[in-house]
Amino acid sequence: MKQSLLILFIIIATPDIYGQASWIRNRDSLLDVLSRSKEDTEKVWTQLHLGQAYLDNQPDSALLYAKEFGILSTKLHYTAGEAFSLSMQALVLSGENKKEEAILMNLKAIEMAKREHLQRPLANLYNNLAKIYCSQSDIPAGLDLYLKAETIFEELQDSSSLAFLYGNLAMVYISLKENEKAYEYALKGISLSRSLHITFGLGATMINLSSSLLNLQRFDTALIVLKETKELLTRENGPGADTKVLALINLVYLGTEEYDLLKTNSAELMKVARSVDDGEGECNALFGLVHYYIYKKEYAKASHDAVSAIEIAQNKDLINSLISAYGLASRVEIAKGDLMGYDYYNNLKEDKENEVRVNNMLKNSQELEVKYSVSKKQAQIDVLNKQNTIQQLTLRQRNTMNWVLASVVLIAGLISFLYNRNYRQRKKLLIADTLIQQQRITELEKEKKLLAAEAVLQGQVEERTRLAKDLHDGLGSVLSSAKFSFVHIKEDLMITGEDGNLFDRGIGILDKAISELRRVAHNMMPEALVKFGLDTALRDFCDSIELSGALHLTYQSFEMDEATISKTNSMAVYRIIQELVNNILKHSGATEALVQLVRKNDTLSITVEDNGKGFDAGILENNKGMGYLNLRNRVTYLNGVIDIQTTAGKGASINIEISNIRM
Repeated sequence: MKQSLLILFIIIATPDIYGQASWIRNRDSLLDVLSRSKEDTEKVWTQLHLGQAYLDNQPDSALLYAKEFGILSTKLHYTAGEAFSLSMQALVLSGENKKEEAILMNLKAIEMAKREHLQRPLANLYNNLAKIYCSQSDIPAGLDLYLKAETIFEELQDSSSLAFLYGNLAMVYISLKENEKAYEYALKGISLSRSLHITFGLGATMINLSSSLLNLQRFDTALIVLKETKELLTRENGPGADTKVLALINLVYLGTEEYDLLKTNSAELMKVARSVDDGEGECNALFGLVHYYIYKKEYAKASHDAVSAIEIAQNKDLINSLISAYGLASRVEIAKGDLMGYDYYNNLKEDKENEVRVNNMLKNSQELEVKYSVSKKQAQIDVLNKQNTIQQLTLRQRNTMNWVLASVVLIAGLISFLYNRNYRQRKKLLIADTLIQQQRITELEKEKKLLAAEAVLQGQVEERTRLAKDLHDGLGSVLSSAKFSFVHIKEDLMITGEDGNLFDRGIGILDKAISELRRVAHNMMPEALVKFGLDTALRDFCDSIELSGALHLTYQSFEMDEATISKTNSMAVYRIIQELVNNILKHSGATEALVQLVRKNDTLSITVEDNGKGFDAGILENNKGMGYLNLRNRVTYLNGVIDIQTTAGKGASINIEISNIRM
């Protein structure tokens, strides 16, 4: 059975693919051209290309060149250059998280290109603004702009620009999980690049193609593309530029269950990642090794590599890698049969996911505020433009158009008032919708966690039942048969003296082993709970404590209907009471205790009291022990609340109320 894959959408900007050496060569060549340039539009384009070269490597220098060719473009009355200057400045500001300024600059540049009917610059400006929106995770807005750019480039039959754009569209559709479309666009981009003999950016598009193939589980084809991509990048930059490619190859081998190849590729990935100080690459290499060692059942090595991945992700603040590392560590623990270890890492994973979810909600809220602010400022710009036009007309026709001016001003004021009122109403509605959506997300997440917890508990119940049955019916039968054989041997043979005593002691040890096995099987899944239900099982449990003489334990139950509580929920309630009684025996020093269950409609009340020495209830909030944590998790799963009343020297009373207990 193939393992489920967590496909990572690896989105790579083109300059990153081509590494340090390539961009430096490009920069030096452009600087040489610039030194010989005159003050004309050719110099504008040289400075623009220099800014692009610096953009992903030295953004301060990119900003300097953007301002310089913007000033020269204004001097030359070259609108396209002015627009691209604003757009490049916007990209730098976006990288500095100044999103509002970046978007306003791009919108201004787009308006300039539209006004002058500059189609090719307009398409490039759409592309640049789309990049900003995608960097803010506003994928729908980015997609809309990329599609507008595609329409213009197709009308202009600009094949070289389309080759790059198709790669960007493939990346966007991967983010939207529309893998068939991503595959289509990536193929189109690669085909155009090869027909035009364009190699710059080809590696990024090939990686997007292989990502879409992985998501479509077409592993063999993805592997062919990835090996070709690796050769291309190594040929362009030498070793060290292909950590993301090697990480995707790991996913292929994991999907095809070729674990020996997975181990070899992970070792290569680790070597390359360390050579370029790529923490994410190191984590991906360790993930591959963890999967390999789980497959080989070498759980100690798997656990060691999972912990190493956690440490690297924490040190380098790689949130997604840290979540994946916690998930793999919990998987190792469950493979080892360590449920407490599984709970520990799974809780860490869920806590980190919740933290990311909250941060994303805050980020989305901030982005909404930015969008509202941008819309408001754009409206103000529009109003100012209208007012400026009105003033110019007034100066030309002051003597004859006074009444027109008054009417226009009045209408403009009314329009502004109505616009602002409508804007405020729409903003309130959008905020209300956002809050409703966030509340719904919270409810769905809570429901998801409850379903996951129910599945885990159901699995625990089934596994305990199976193990108890295997121990009792399998190993128990073997031990009983061994005892029976020894007894017959003693009867058939004349064994006397010291040998007889040794023989009797051996049979006694077998009796103890059989008793201990039955006790363990009973603890894993009480037979009374399976056959007769919760009430009978709890009564038997309390009676056994009473008969042992360790504690005078009274059990009371009222209105318990065995047929209405599911096996999973019954087991959870049984374990809660078992944990509380064991705590009394271990820690309280009590001589008497009471266990009481009261059922009223769909509510189940549990009370456990003792006359022991009591404890400080406040210490439980900082208690990291698994006993209290398991107790609290079981109560939460059952949709219950727990109330602890205790005073030092006066015993303790623990009350649990479970509402709407599931049947």
